[in-house]
Amino acid sequence: MYRDRAELYDLIYHWKNYQAEAARVREKLAAEGIPDGSRVLEAACGTGSYLQHLRESYDLTGFDRSEEMLAIAREKLPAGLTLFRADMAGFTVDRPYDALLCLFSSIGYLYPEARLRAAAKCFADAVRPGGVLVIEPWIAPEEYRPGYGSIQTYDRPELKLCRASLGQRDGDIAVMDFHWLVLRTGADAVEHLVDVHRMWLCPRELMLRVFREAGFECRLDPEGLMPGRGLIIGRRR
Repeated sequence: MYRDRAELYDLIYHWKNYQAEAARVREKLAAEGIPDGSRVLEAACGTGSYLQHLRESYDLTGFDRSEEMLAIAREKLPAGLTLFRADMAGFTVDRPYDALLCLFSSIGYLYPEARLRAAAKCFADAVRPGGVLVIEPWIAPEEYRPGYGSIQTYDRPELKLCRASLGQRDGDIAVMDFHWLVLRTGADAVEHLVDVHRMWLCPRELMLRVFREAGFECRLDPEGLMPGRGLIIGRRR
């Protein structure tokens, strides 16, 4: 989905209020002493929906491992906003930022623990001393419900989408087989896609410990952007 069907991503998430969530992120940064105009980096920025709503407040940079997602982000964002392709567990920056964001539970794709630790080191190297880290974690293992079904739709005359999933669990990994139906006006048939996502149900204390050991003083803020996820907020030592 992040490659061959990247153009469907924003359509199926049309319900997500990025503007309101970006405003809350800005409030969190301000509360941590990161004012407007600061240099902010977003890891795993995807199609740039958060950047789109934060760009008037900060000097922004974003990266993602999917060039196809970045291509969509470039269409949405001003030409002067820097976007680059990189993996969270192996990136470098020219000079540290005032703050780093990793939102919409993208951190959940980092497993096993060694990859999370590699990312934590990269994050620490990318944030100046006294700078701030904001991570939206994936669902905690005790909160995940195997067998829970979800469905999202998108309906326009030229294109109709349906995405259904029944989440399962493989040890400490949440497994979600997303079944897509894609109906395009004038097409010969309905397209059926299966998009498999595997995300680590990392215990909150383990994630906090990893980032503390990487160089952040961090805590879990239960008031997150989405129900049941919270935010990990850290300050670079």
